Amino acid sequence: MQVLRMSCCEREWVGADRAHCCARFAGCGAVFDDAALWDSHRPRGRCTDPAELGLVATRNGIWLRALDEAG
Repeated sequence: MQVLRMSCCEREWVGADRAHCCARFAGCGAVFDDAALWDSHRPRGRCTDPAELGLVATRNGIWLRALDEAG
């Protein structure tokens, strides 16, 4: 299995299925576990703090659902 490393906006993460809110395009620079989480943090085209949505960050700074962290 090949590990895919991604980087942008001085952030780095592993996995092509992650969703990055690119700071180069007026985003916050956060990296989310999937596109649905990215969508939920921009409900009206503006970034919402992921912590306010109940998301938790991994040690690597990837935002995910609180229940996912235990799994």
